[in-house]
Amino acid sequence: METTENTIERKIEIDAPLHKIWDALTNSKQFGKWFGVKLESEFVEGNTTLGMNTLKGFEMKMEFRIKKIQPQSYFSYSWIPFPLDQSFDYTKEEPTLVEFFLVEKGDKTELRVKESGFDLITASRRAEAFRMHSGGWDAQLKNIESFVLNA
Repeated sequence: METTENTIERKIEIDAPLHKIWDALTNSKQFGKWFGVKLESEFVEGNTTLGMNTLKGFEMKMEFRIKKIQPQSYFSYSWIPFPLDQSFDYTKEEPTLVEFFLVEKGDKTELRVKESGFDLITASRRAEAFRMHSGGWDAQLKNIESFVLNA
């Protein structure tokens, strides 16, 4: 899909019913399995869920600020992208917005992810965060597809 300097968009059509994709996105235990993060609590609109990325070499604390949950169609959160450098003060940075859109297509489900707001990231780390997330979303869509099809 589309990629600009501010926004990453990807989509995939998964051969699974919408409710399975929805559960994999919004159930924090399932999300953690395919996303590679150990989460401390459920996803609740308006709350923040803390976690730790478990991918070897990318172990970092993460915060998912749950923005909106529209059952079976839309899920969004904000976060600080790629907060790997523990010496950097991320509290001075605006988070990006991650949005998931689901559309039923017969027996399949179209899942689209959009992450925007990279123009608000500190200039010295913007390009690297964008690059890492651009490739990251390619991988994560494959991960959720594999998780759902093999669950």
